[in-house]
Amino acid sequence: MDLCNSVNHALEWSGRAPLPLPTVVSAIGDGARNLILRCLRASDGREPDDRDLDALLSAFLEHYRIYCLEHSSLYPGVENSLSRLSAYRKAVLTNKPLEPTLRILSGLGIDGFFGQVLGGDNPHGPKPDPAALRHILAAENVRPEEAAMIGDGTQDLQVARRAGVHFLAFLNGMGSRLALADQGIENGLESMADLPQALAALNSRPPRAEERIS
Repeated sequence: MDLCNSVNHALEWSGRAPLPLPTVVSAIGDGARNLILRCLRASDGREPDDRDLDALLSAFLEHYRIYCLEHSSLYPGVENSLSRLSAYRKAVLTNKPLEPTLRILSGLGIDGFFGQVLGGDNPHGPKPDPAALRHILAAENVRPEEAAMIGDGTQDLQVARRAGVHFLAFLNGMGSRLALADQGIENGLESMADLPQALAALNSRPPRAEERIS
């Protein structure tokens, strides 16, 4: 809801009509610039020029930095699962810009669980480019087959496959369940409360050879 409100703030600031929540949600996943680009296309029905895109992106980011915690909350089971997984090293890899990401993690009281946090503006590139995930693995001295990516979008699935790590699909997040299913996921979570059991069930099983996409 916070993302949607900030997108619509930028659209209304520029004299455009706001978009419904499902339209904005369908545009999420590939970083702030692509979010605004897709929403501009949906609003105008045409390709925006770079100046217009840059102006709306700035308006969106300025609003979102301030209001990114108005309606944000943890999915049920997240905090308990993170506590139960204290023996695991954990990191955040998101296509959301780093500044609001850090504010959200702190505001929701879970920033202390993560050793590394990389936003979509990291120097290695956004998902599904695997470079940032590989950077995290190298920094933690963890082999790909020892790691798991948990996500709700196809970008998460693709970065996991390209880096050669396990993937656990959260099927009740903002991403499309159908899009994930079309990609042939093997491990799905209906609730984040089930995360510890799902990780235990992987039992150090390496990803299939065909999932090692470079």
